[in-house]
Amino acid sequence: MANPLVSSELPKPTEADKISPLNEKLAKLVQDTLEKWHINGVAVAVIDGDKTWSEGYGLASLPDTPVKPSTLFWTGSTTKSFTASAASLLVDDKKYPDIMWETPLSQLIREDFVVQDEYATSHITLEDALSNRTGLPGHMLSLGREGSVRDVVRSLRHLPMDKEIRSTWQYCNAMFITVAHAIEVVTGQWLGDFLRERIWKPLGMNSTFFSLEDAQRHVASNEDTILAKPYAWDKESAESKELPYCEATLSGAGAIISNVLDYAKYVRSMIRRSGPLSEAGYKELMKARSFVPEMIPQFKKQVTYSLGLMAGTYHGEEAIFHHGGLDGMTSTMIFFPDRDWGVVVFSNSTGLGREVLVWHLIDEFLGVPEEKRVDLFEMKQKSIIKKQEARSQAREKLFPSASFPGRPLSLALEEYAGTYTHPAYPDLIISINSSGDPTLDGLLTGAFPISITLKHVSGDSFVLEIFEFAYEEATSFVKAEFYVDIARKVAKFGAAIDDSDMPNILIWFTRSGE
Repeated sequence: MANPLVSSELPKPTEADKISPLNEKLAKLVQDTLEKWHINGVAVAVIDGDKTWSEGYGLASLPDTPVKPSTLFWTGSTTKSFTASAASLLVDDKKYPDIMWETPLSQLIREDFVVQDEYATSHITLEDALSNRTGLPGHMLSLGREGSVRDVVRSLRHLPMDKEIRSTWQYCNAMFITVAHAIEVVTGQWLGDFLRERIWKPLGMNSTFFSLEDAQRHVASNEDTILAKPYAWDKESAESKELPYCEATLSGAGAIISNVLDYAKYVRSMIRRSGPLSEAGYKELMKARSFVPEMIPQFKKQVTYSLGLMAGTYHGEEAIFHHGGLDGMTSTMIFFPDRDWGVVVFSNSTGLGREVLVWHLIDEFLGVPEEKRVDLFEMKQKSIIKKQEARSQAREKLFPSASFPGRPLSLALEEYAGTYTHPAYPDLIISINSSGDPTLDGLLTGAFPISITLKHVSGDSFVLEIFEFAYEEATSFVKAEFYVDIARKVAKFGAAIDDSDMPNILIWFTRSGE
Protein backbone atom coordinates (compact mmCIF):
# COMPACT_ATOMS: atom_id res chain seq x y z
CA MET A 1 0.00 0.00 0.00
CA ALA A 2 1.33 3.45 -0.88
CA ASN A 3 2.38 5.75 1.91
CA PRO A 4 -0.04 8.74 1.82
CA LEU A 5 2.70 11.01 3.14
CA VAL A 6 5.19 10.46 0.33
CA SER A 7 5.42 13.74 -1.54
CA SER A 8 6.02 12.22 -4.97
CA GLU A 9 2.55 10.64 -4.87
CA LEU A 10 0.73 13.88 -4.02
CA PRO A 11 -0.38 16.40 -6.64
CA LYS A 12 1.40 19.69 -6.07
CA PRO A 13 -0.92 22.68 -5.76
CA THR A 14 -0.38 25.67 -8.01
CA GLU A 15 0.59 29.01 -6.48
CA ALA A 16 -2.98 30.25 -7.05
CA ASP A 17 -4.42 27.27 -5.16
CA LYS A 18 -2.37 27.83 -2.03
CA ILE A 19 -4.16 29.02 1.09
CA SER A 20 -2.55 30.63 4.11
CA PRO A 21 -1.96 28.12 6.95
CA LEU A 22 -2.09 31.01 9.44
CA ASN A 23 -5.78 30.42 9.92
CA GLU A 24 -8.27 30.45 12.77
CA LYS A 25 -7.26 26.96 13.86
CA LEU A 26 -3.66 28.09 14.26
CA ALA A 27 -4.74 31.28 16.05
CA LYS A 28 -6.60 29.19 18.64
CA LEU A 29 -3.59 26.91 19.05
CA VAL A 30 -1.32 29.94 19.48
CA GLN A 31 -3.54 31.36 22.22
CA ASP A 32 -3.59 28.01 24.02
CA THR A 33 0.17 27.62 23.61
CA LEU A 34 0.98 31.10 24.91
CA GLU A 35 -1.10 30.45 28.02
CA LYS A 36 0.00 26.86 28.66
CA TRP A 37 3.71 27.48 28.06
CA HIS A 38 3.76 30.98 29.61
CA ILE A 39 4.99 32.69 26.45
CA ASN A 40 4.40 36.39 25.87
CA GLY A 41 4.69 36.50 22.10
CA VAL A 42 5.66 34.72 18.88
CA ALA A 43 6.19 35.69 15.26
CA VAL A 44 5.58 33.15 12.50
CA ALA A 45 6.47 33.01 8.80
CA VAL A 46 5.61 30.18 6.41
CA ILE A 47 7.43 29.87 3.09
CA ASP A 48 5.44 27.98 0.44
CA GLY A 49 6.89 28.26 -3.03
CA ASP A 50 6.69 31.89 -4.08
CA LYS A 51 4.37 32.79 -1.23
CA THR A 52 5.25 33.92 2.28
CA TRP A 53 2.62 34.17 4.99
CA SER A 54 3.49 35.87 8.27
CA GLU A 55 1.82 36.93 11.48
CA GLY A 56 2.60 38.10 14.99
CA TYR A 57 0.79 36.85 18.08
CA GLY A 58 0.86 37.97 21.69
CA LEU A 59 3.07 40.67 23.14
CA ALA A 60 6.55 41.82 22.19
CA SER A 61 6.78 43.72 25.46
CA LEU A 62 4.52 44.14 28.44
CA PRO A 63 2.00 45.50 29.07
CA ASP A 64 0.48 45.97 25.62
CA THR A 65 2.95 46.15 22.70
CA PRO A 66 1.90 43.49 20.19
CA VAL A 67 4.21 41.25 18.15
CA LYS A 68 4.22 42.00 14.43
CA PRO A 69 5.94 40.11 11.61
CA SER A 70 8.47 42.97 11.59
CA THR A 71 9.28 42.57 15.31
CA LEU A 72 12.96 41.92 15.97
CA PHE A 73 14.15 38.96 18.06
CA TRP A 74 17.51 37.44 18.90
CA THR A 75 17.77 34.36 16.69
CA GLY A 76 20.38 32.51 18.76
CA SER A 77 22.14 29.54 17.21
CA THR A 78 20.43 29.88 13.83
CA THR A 79 23.30 32.36 13.41
CA LYS A 80 25.58 29.35 12.87
CA SER A 81 24.15 28.73 9.41
CA PHE A 82 25.06 32.29 8.40
CA THR A 83 28.61 31.83 9.71
CA ALA A 84 28.94 28.70 7.57
CA SER A 85 27.49 30.61 4.61
CA ALA A 86 30.06 33.34 5.09
CA ALA A 87 32.82 30.74 5.16
CA SER A 88 31.52 29.22 1.92
CA LEU A 89 31.86 32.59 0.20
CA LEU A 90 35.54 32.67 1.15
CA VAL A 91 36.05 29.10 -0.04
CA ASP A 92 34.59 30.11 -3.43
CA ASP A 93 36.46 33.42 -3.62
CA LYS A 94 39.57 33.27 -5.83
CA LYS A 95 40.95 36.13 -3.76
CA TYR A 96 41.57 33.57 -0.99
CA PRO A 97 43.07 30.53 -2.79
CA ASP A 98 44.44 29.05 0.46
CA ILE A 99 41.02 28.84 2.11
CA MET A 100 39.27 25.50 1.68
CA TRP A 101 36.98 23.49 3.91
CA GLU A 102 40.02 21.33 4.75
CA THR A 103 42.16 24.33 5.74
CA PRO A 104 43.36 24.06 9.39
CA LEU A 105 42.24 26.99 11.52
CA SER A 106 45.79 27.28 12.87
CA GLN A 107 46.92 28.34 9.39
CA LEU A 108 44.46 31.23 9.45
CA ILE A 109 44.83 32.41 13.06
CA ARG A 110 48.06 30.74 14.13
CA GLU A 111 48.81 32.84 17.23
CA ASP A 112 45.26 32.73 18.55
CA PHE A 113 44.08 29.19 17.89
CA VAL A 114 45.54 26.70 20.36
CA VAL A 115 43.73 23.81 22.05
CA GLN A 116 45.12 21.46 24.67
CA ASP A 117 45.87 18.67 22.21
CA GLU A 118 48.81 19.51 19.92
CA TYR A 119 47.62 17.27 17.09
CA ALA A 120 44.12 18.78 17.22
CA THR A 121 45.57 22.30 17.21
CA SER A 122 47.31 21.70 13.90
CA HIS A 123 44.58 19.57 12.29
CA ILE A 124 41.18 21.06 13.25
CA THR A 125 39.82 22.46 10.00
CA LEU A 126 37.21 25.03 9.03
CA GLU A 127 34.93 22.10 8.23
CA ASP A 128 35.53 20.42 11.61
CA ALA A 129 34.73 23.58 13.55
CA LEU A 130 31.48 24.19 11.63
CA SER A 131 30.28 20.60 12.05
CA ASN A 132 30.96 20.22 15.82
CA ARG A 133 33.52 17.42 15.49
CA THR A 134 36.67 18.98 16.94
CA GLY A 135 36.97 16.91 20.12
CA LEU A 136 36.34 20.00 22.26
CA PRO A 137 33.16 19.72 24.34
CA GLY A 138 30.65 22.52 24.74
CA HIS A 139 31.94 24.25 27.88
CA MET A 140 28.64 26.13 27.66
CA LEU A 141 29.05 28.05 30.92
CA SER A 142 32.28 29.65 29.71
CA LEU A 143 30.36 31.74 27.14
CA GLY A 144 29.42 34.54 29.49
CA ARG A 145 33.00 35.62 30.15
CA GLU A 146 33.74 39.23 29.27
CA GLY A 147 36.10 39.90 26.39
CA SER A 148 36.45 40.20 22.65
CA VAL A 149 35.97 37.52 20.00
CA ARG A 150 39.74 37.07 19.99
CA ASP A 151 39.69 36.61 23.77
CA VAL A 152 37.17 33.78 23.40
CA VAL A 153 39.42 32.06 20.84
CA ARG A 154 42.54 32.45 22.96
CA SER A 155 40.73 31.00 26.00
CA LEU A 156 40.33 27.64 24.24
CA ARG A 157 43.85 26.61 25.31
CA HIS A 158 42.60 26.55 28.92
CA LEU A 159 39.66 24.20 28.26
CA PRO A 160 40.06 20.41 28.56
CA MET A 161 39.26 18.22 25.56
CA ASP A 162 37.74 14.78 26.03
CA LYS A 163 37.49 13.26 22.55
CA GLU A 164 39.66 12.65 19.52
CA ILE A 165 39.22 15.02 16.60
CA ARG A 166 36.44 13.86 14.21
CA SER A 167 35.36 11.02 16.49
CA THR A 168 32.20 12.48 18.06
CA TRP A 169 29.64 15.25 17.56
CA GLN A 170 29.87 17.77 20.41
CA TYR A 171 27.94 21.02 20.23
CA CYS A 172 30.50 23.80 20.70
CA ASN A 173 29.57 27.47 20.38
CA ALA A 174 33.16 28.56 20.89
CA MET A 175 34.22 26.91 17.63
CA PHE A 176 31.75 29.01 15.64
CA ILE A 177 33.10 32.10 17.38
CA THR A 178 36.55 30.90 16.34
CA VAL A 179 35.45 30.67 12.70
CA ALA A 180 33.99 34.17 12.99
CA HIS A 181 37.36 35.42 14.23
CA ALA A 182 39.14 33.65 11.35
CA ILE A 183 36.82 35.27 8.81
CA GLU A 184 37.47 38.69 10.32
CA VAL A 185 41.24 38.19 10.32
CA VAL A 186 41.28 36.97 6.72
CA THR A 187 38.95 39.64 5.31
CA GLY A 188 39.83 42.53 7.61
CA GLN A 189 36.06 43.03 8.09
CA TRP A 190 33.80 42.70 11.10
CA LEU A 191 31.64 39.64 10.45
CA GLY A 192 28.47 41.73 10.79
CA ASP A 193 29.62 43.96 7.92
CA PHE A 194 30.65 40.96 5.83
CA LEU A 195 27.25 39.31 6.30
CA ARG A 196 25.40 42.51 5.42
CA GLU A 197 27.45 43.12 2.30
CA ARG A 198 27.61 39.57 0.97
CA ILE A 199 24.39 37.89 2.20
CA TRP A 200 21.81 40.14 3.82
CA LYS A 201 21.83 43.01 1.32
CA PRO A 202 21.65 40.73 -1.75
CA LEU A 203 18.66 38.95 -0.19
CA GLY A 204 16.93 42.16 0.88
CA MET A 205 17.35 41.33 4.57
CA ASN A 206 17.30 44.96 5.64
CA SER A 207 16.12 44.33 9.21
CA THR A 208 18.87 41.92 10.26
CA PHE A 209 21.69 42.97 12.58
CA PHE A 210 24.79 41.65 14.31
CA SER A 211 24.76 43.91 17.37
CA LEU A 212 22.24 45.26 19.84
CA GLU A 213 23.38 48.80 19.09
CA ASP A 214 22.66 48.46 15.36
CA ALA A 215 19.24 46.95 16.05
CA GLN A 216 18.36 49.73 18.48
CA ARG A 217 19.41 52.40 15.99
CA HIS A 218 17.17 50.79 13.38
CA VAL A 219 14.24 50.72 15.80
CA ALA A 220 14.80 54.37 16.72
CA SER A 221 14.55 55.44 13.08
CA ASN A 222 11.67 53.13 12.10
CA GLU A 223 8.56 53.72 14.17
CA ASP A 224 6.84 50.59 12.81
CA THR A 225 9.64 48.33 14.07
CA ILE A 226 10.16 47.17 17.65
CA LEU A 227 12.67 44.96 19.43
CA ALA A 228 10.98 42.30 21.52
CA LYS A 229 11.92 42.08 25.18
CA PRO A 230 13.02 38.74 26.67
CA TYR A 231 10.94 37.18 29.45
CA ALA A 232 10.94 34.23 31.82
CA TRP A 233 8.04 32.79 33.77
CA ASP A 234 8.35 33.03 37.55
CA LYS A 235 6.28 30.23 39.09
CA GLU A 236 6.54 31.71 42.56
CA SER A 237 4.87 34.99 41.60
CA ALA A 238 2.93 33.47 38.66
CA GLU A 239 3.99 36.25 36.31
CA SER A 240 6.44 36.99 33.53
CA LYS A 241 9.69 38.67 34.51
CA GLU A 242 11.59 40.82 32.06
CA LEU A 243 15.21 39.80 31.50
CA PRO A 244 18.12 41.97 30.36
CA TYR A 245 19.14 41.98 26.71
CA CYS A 246 22.02 39.66 25.91
CA GLU A 247 25.45 41.28 25.97
CA ALA A 248 27.59 38.17 25.63
CA THR A 249 30.33 37.81 23.03
CA LEU A 250 28.53 35.34 20.77
CA SER A 251 29.53 36.51 17.27
CA GLY A 252 29.32 33.61 14.79
CA ALA A 253 27.57 31.36 17.31
CA GLY A 254 24.47 33.41 18.19
CA ALA A 255 24.66 37.17 17.64
CA ILE A 256 22.00 37.81 14.98
CA ILE A 257 18.92 39.95 15.66
CA SER A 258 16.28 39.74 12.94
CA ASN A 259 12.61 39.20 12.11
CA VAL A 260 10.72 36.33 10.51
CA LEU A 261 10.23 38.26 7.26
CA ASP A 262 13.98 38.51 6.68
CA TYR A 263 14.56 34.91 7.72
CA ALA A 264 11.89 33.78 5.25
CA LYS A 265 14.03 35.28 2.47
CA TYR A 266 17.07 33.38 3.71
CA VAL A 267 15.15 30.11 4.02
CA ARG A 268 13.80 30.45 0.47
CA SER A 269 17.33 31.04 -0.83
CA MET A 270 18.45 27.85 0.96
CA ILE A 271 15.53 25.81 -0.40
CA ARG A 272 16.04 26.96 -3.98
CA ARG A 273 19.81 27.45 -3.81
CA SER A 274 19.17 30.72 -5.52
CA GLY A 275 22.08 32.80 -4.27
CA PRO A 276 24.03 34.62 -2.94
CA LEU A 277 26.01 31.39 -2.38
CA SER A 278 27.26 29.21 -5.21
CA GLU A 279 25.62 25.90 -6.08
CA ALA A 280 28.72 24.20 -4.65
CA GLY A 281 28.42 26.30 -1.50
CA TYR A 282 24.80 25.26 -0.86
CA LYS A 283 25.72 21.64 -1.47
CA GLU A 284 28.57 21.78 1.06
CA LEU A 285 26.40 23.51 3.65
CA MET A 286 23.91 20.65 3.57
CA LYS A 287 26.28 17.68 3.22
CA ALA A 288 26.20 15.48 6.34
CA ARG A 289 29.45 15.43 8.31
CA SER A 290 28.63 14.15 11.80
CA PHE A 291 25.95 12.18 13.64
CA VAL A 292 23.79 13.95 16.22
CA PRO A 293 22.75 12.00 19.36
CA GLU A 294 19.05 11.25 19.69
CA MET A 295 17.54 14.43 21.05
CA ILE A 296 14.68 15.55 18.79
CA PRO A 297 11.57 13.37 19.25
CA GLN A 298 10.08 14.01 15.82
CA PHE A 299 13.00 12.34 14.07
CA LYS A 300 12.97 8.57 14.54
CA LYS A 301 16.01 7.96 12.34
CA GLN A 302 19.53 9.37 12.52
CA VAL A 303 19.87 13.16 12.53
CA THR A 304 23.04 14.53 10.99
CA TYR A 305 24.93 17.80 11.28
CA SER A 306 26.42 19.51 8.25
CA LEU A 307 27.81 23.05 8.43
CA GLY A 308 25.71 25.03 10.90
CA LEU A 309 22.62 23.00 9.98
CA MET A 310 20.97 19.73 11.00
CA ALA A 311 19.08 17.31 8.76
CA GLY A 312 16.67 14.46 9.36
CA THR A 313 13.79 12.55 7.79
CA TYR A 314 10.25 13.24 8.97
CA HIS A 315 7.54 10.94 7.57
CA GLY A 316 9.64 10.27 4.51
CA GLU A 317 10.51 13.93 3.91
CA GLU A 318 13.99 15.45 4.20
CA ALA A 319 14.01 18.31 6.71
CA ILE A 320 16.88 20.76 7.25
CA PHE A 321 16.79 22.90 10.34
CA HIS A 322 18.38 24.60 13.31
CA HIS A 323 17.16 25.92 16.63
CA GLY A 324 18.33 28.90 18.64
CA GLY A 325 18.00 29.88 22.25
CA LEU A 326 19.16 32.50 24.71
CA ASP A 327 17.67 33.25 28.10
CA GLY A 328 14.29 34.73 27.17
CA MET A 329 14.61 34.40 23.36
CA THR A 330 14.18 31.26 21.21
CA SER A 331 13.91 30.49 17.51
CA THR A 332 13.41 27.71 14.99
CA MET A 333 13.92 27.60 11.24
CA ILE A 334 13.14 24.42 9.31
CA PHE A 335 12.59 23.70 5.64
CA PHE A 336 11.69 20.80 3.37
CA PRO A 337 13.66 21.39 0.17
CA ASP A 338 11.81 18.77 -1.89
CA ARG A 339 8.52 20.48 -1.04
CA ASP A 340 9.70 24.09 -1.52
CA TRP A 341 8.33 24.80 1.95
CA GLY A 342 9.60 26.05 5.28
CA VAL A 343 8.65 27.73 8.54
CA VAL A 344 10.30 30.22 10.90
CA VAL A 345 9.09 30.91 14.45
CA PHE A 346 10.65 33.38 16.91
CA SER A 347 9.61 33.76 20.55
CA ASN A 348 10.49 36.01 23.47
CA SER A 349 10.61 33.21 26.03
CA THR A 350 12.78 30.31 27.10
CA GLY A 351 11.71 26.75 26.36
CA LEU A 352 10.13 24.63 23.64
CA GLY A 353 6.70 26.28 23.45
CA ARG A 354 7.26 27.73 19.98
CA GLU A 355 7.97 24.21 18.68
CA VAL A 356 4.30 23.33 19.23
CA LEU A 357 3.45 25.85 16.50
CA VAL A 358 6.32 24.77 14.25
CA TRP A 359 5.27 21.13 14.24
CA HIS A 360 1.57 21.89 13.97
CA LEU A 361 2.25 23.80 10.76
CA ILE A 362 4.49 21.00 9.45
CA ASP A 363 1.98 18.28 10.34
CA GLU A 364 -0.88 20.19 8.76
CA PHE A 365 1.14 20.72 5.59
CA LEU A 366 2.19 17.07 5.33
CA GLY A 367 -1.16 15.69 6.44
CA VAL A 368 0.25 13.77 9.40
CA PRO A 369 -2.58 11.99 11.28
CA GLU A 370 -3.29 13.29 14.78
CA GLU A 371 -2.27 10.00 16.40
CA LYS A 372 1.18 10.21 14.80
CA ARG A 373 1.92 13.71 16.06
CA VAL A 374 4.24 14.35 19.02
CA ASP A 375 2.71 15.91 22.16
CA LEU A 376 5.48 18.28 23.28
CA PHE A 377 3.63 19.47 26.38
CA GLU A 378 3.26 15.90 27.64
CA MET A 379 6.96 15.38 26.97
CA LYS A 380 7.76 18.51 28.96
CA GLN A 381 5.77 17.26 31.95
CA LYS A 382 7.63 13.95 31.82
CA SER A 383 10.96 15.75 31.63
CA ILE A 384 10.08 17.79 34.72
CA ILE A 385 9.35 14.59 36.64
CA LYS A 386 12.57 13.04 35.36
CA LYS A 387 14.54 16.10 36.46
CA GLN A 388 12.96 15.96 39.92
CA GLU A 389 13.95 12.30 40.18
CA ALA A 390 17.49 13.15 39.09
CA ARG A 391 17.69 15.77 41.82
CA SER A 392 16.50 13.39 44.51
CA GLN A 393 18.95 10.69 43.36
CA ALA A 394 21.94 12.96 42.65
CA ARG A 395 23.82 12.17 45.88
CA GLU A 396 23.57 8.41 45.45
CA LYS A 397 24.37 8.52 41.74
CA LEU A 398 27.34 10.89 41.95
CA PHE A 399 28.78 9.59 45.24
CA PRO A 400 27.65 5.95 45.51
CA SER A 401 30.22 5.05 48.17
CA ALA A 402 29.65 8.08 50.41
CA SER A 403 28.30 7.32 53.87
CA PHE A 404 25.15 8.97 55.18
CA PRO A 405 25.44 11.20 57.02
CA GLY A 406 28.77 12.13 55.54
CA ARG A 407 31.92 13.34 57.25
CA PRO A 408 31.83 17.00 58.35
CA LEU A 409 33.54 19.79 56.42
CA SER A 410 37.28 20.18 56.94
CA LEU A 411 36.87 23.85 57.86
CA ALA A 412 34.22 26.25 59.10
CA LEU A 413 31.59 27.04 56.46
CA GLU A 414 32.68 30.66 56.06
CA GLU A 415 36.15 29.53 55.01
CA TYR A 416 34.73 28.28 51.70
CA ALA A 417 33.11 31.56 50.69
CA GLY A 418 35.03 33.74 48.27
CA THR A 419 35.76 34.48 44.62
CA TYR A 420 37.15 31.71 42.42
CA THR A 421 38.69 32.35 39.00
CA HIS A 422 39.45 30.40 35.83
CA PRO A 423 41.26 31.69 32.71
CA ALA A 424 38.39 30.70 30.39
CA TYR A 425 35.30 30.95 32.62
CA PRO A 426 33.62 33.93 34.29
CA ASP A 427 34.44 34.43 37.96
CA LEU A 428 32.56 32.24 40.41
CA ILE A 429 31.44 33.89 43.64
CA ILE A 430 30.54 31.49 46.45
CA SER A 431 28.71 32.87 49.48
CA ILE A 432 26.83 31.69 52.55
CA ASN A 433 23.06 31.45 52.36
CA SER A 434 21.85 32.06 55.91
CA SER A 435 18.15 31.45 55.33
CA GLY A 436 17.42 28.35 57.40
CA ASP A 437 20.41 26.12 58.01
CA PRO A 438 23.45 27.89 56.53
CA THR A 439 24.51 26.51 53.14
CA LEU A 440 26.73 27.58 50.27
CA ASP A 441 25.31 29.21 47.15
CA GLY A 442 27.12 30.68 44.19
CA LEU A 443 26.94 32.85 41.12
CA LEU A 444 28.88 32.34 37.92
CA THR A 445 29.17 35.96 36.85
CA GLY A 446 29.35 37.44 33.35
CA ALA A 447 26.85 38.06 30.57
CA PHE A 448 24.91 34.89 31.46
CA PRO A 449 24.82 34.90 35.27
CA ILE A 450 24.33 31.30 36.42
CA SER A 451 23.10 30.52 39.93
CA ILE A 452 24.35 27.45 41.77
CA THR A 453 23.52 25.71 45.02
CA LEU A 454 25.92 23.40 46.88
CA LYS A 455 24.52 20.40 48.76
CA HIS A 456 27.02 18.91 51.19
CA VAL A 457 27.77 15.19 50.78
CA SER A 458 30.86 14.32 52.80
CA GLY A 459 34.09 16.03 53.74
CA ASP A 460 34.71 18.71 51.12
CA SER A 461 32.57 17.03 48.43
CA PHE A 462 29.24 18.44 47.26
CA VAL A 463 26.45 18.01 44.76
CA LEU A 464 26.36 21.17 42.68
CA GLU A 465 22.94 22.22 41.34
CA ILE A 466 23.14 24.51 38.30
CA PHE A 467 20.30 26.91 37.53
CA GLU A 468 21.07 27.80 33.93
CA PHE A 469 17.92 29.78 33.11
CA ALA A 470 16.25 32.53 35.11
CA TYR A 471 13.34 31.46 37.33
CA GLU A 472 13.54 27.80 36.21
CA GLU A 473 14.41 24.62 38.05
CA ALA A 474 17.98 23.33 38.20
CA THR A 475 19.12 22.03 34.82
CA SER A 476 21.91 19.72 36.03
CA PHE A 477 23.38 18.10 39.11
CA VAL A 478 27.12 17.47 39.12
CA LYS A 479 30.09 16.51 41.28
CA ALA A 480 31.93 19.30 43.06
CA GLU A 481 34.64 19.58 45.69
CA PHE A 482 36.91 22.06 47.42
CA TYR A 483 40.65 21.54 47.72
CA VAL A 484 42.13 22.44 51.08
CA ASP A 485 45.89 22.97 50.94
CA ILE A 486 48.60 22.08 53.45
CA ALA A 487 48.15 25.44 55.17
CA ARG A 488 44.52 24.54 55.92
CA LYS A 489 43.23 27.11 53.45
CA VAL A 490 40.68 26.58 50.66
CA ALA A 491 42.79 26.91 47.51
CA LYS A 492 40.57 25.64 44.70
CA PHE A 493 37.05 24.64 43.79
CA GLY A 494 36.33 22.00 41.13
CA ALA A 495 33.06 21.01 39.49
CA ALA A 496 31.99 18.85 36.54
CA ILE A 497 30.12 21.76 35.00
CA ASP A 498 30.31 20.39 31.46
CA ASP A 499 28.36 17.35 32.60
CA SER A 500 26.74 16.49 29.25
CA ASP A 501 30.14 15.70 27.73
CA MET A 502 32.48 15.31 30.71
CA PRO A 503 30.48 14.14 33.75
CA ASN A 504 33.59 13.03 35.64
CA ILE A 505 36.05 15.79 34.71
CA LEU A 506 36.22 18.68 37.15
CA ILE A 507 36.88 22.23 35.97
CA TRP A 508 39.11 23.81 38.63
CA PHE A 509 38.70 27.42 39.76
CA THR A 510 41.47 29.03 41.85
CA ARG A 511 40.48 31.01 44.89
CA SER A 512 41.43 34.67 44.65
CA GLY A 513 43.68 36.16 47.31
CA GLU A 514 42.00 38.12 50.07
